[in-house]
Amino acid sequence: MSNLSMPKFPPSFLLLQQEGYLISSSLTNGLTELRSAHVHNKGAFYTSLFNLSVGFERLLKAIVIIDHMLNHQLAVPTKKQLQVRGHNIVDLYDECERIGLNRNSPILGRPQLDAIDNEFLQLLSDFARVTRYHNLDALSASHTSPDPLVRLNQLIVAILAQDVPKSQKDKILKQAGIIVNQIDDITFTLMHGLDQRPLSTSDALSLPGLHEQSARFAVLRIIKLLAPLRDLLAEVSHGAYGQGPVPAFPQMQEFLEWLWDDRQYVLRKRKWP
Repeated sequence: MSNLSMPKFPPSFLLLQQEGYLISSSLTNGLTELRSAHVHNKGAFYTSLFNLSVGFERLLKAIVIIDHMLNHQLAVPTKKQLQVRGHNIVDLYDECERIGLNRNSPILGRPQLDAIDNEFLQLLSDFARVTRYHNLDALSASHTSPDPLVRLNQLIVAILAQDVPKSQKDKILKQAGIIVNQIDDITFTLMHGLDQRPLSTSDALSLPGLHEQSARFAVLRIIKLLAPLRDLLAEVSHGAYGQGPVPAFPQMQEFLEWLWDDRQYVLRKRKWP
């Protein structure tokens, strides 16, 4: 039998290890749900927003926590220090941008992101803080924050206009039009879109395909936001080496090994990881 004994890992290692599983699971579930979401599967949009907001927040906080540990002799931030940051994903992203500059592992600052990516980060941040309660709040309050599905619909429209090839959109609309011409005079459509507006028969037939195409490119945008964050997470995680016989935190980037920033691969992929 071996005389080697199992090293005793500190609580910070084990807790951040568990956090790594949570981050990975939240992000992959969010991407998978987004890929399957469309106007007739609205629940998947909500599941995606829940998971992506949690995944982004916890990923950003992992970077902040490990950077703090490296700057404070492996002492973790206090609960109060973490609570001050709340669930504000936009502020956490800005903080990670500063960390990236200090550690020579830059991520794009929000001024360098386009309008769609900025709105996506703001949507996740607002959903994490407030708008996940919108449906219930709107039942009893005259003034509420914007409906997250309405905002998501605006992003879908923007991605369709900017990212999705015209030929693909035209093909979907043509196929829907052929069916509509055959059934429109005998069909009554009682459905609502993501913005709660009534759908025509043409909308009901074309929007699932249009939403699928938009989701492909939305996922690609998310992956391009995540890839530099994974690299920054790797950079701070490497600081565990040389800090003692047993690392104070895992190599957290290993929980994101599935994150491959390849355009064709991402556009084809439906289920994550």
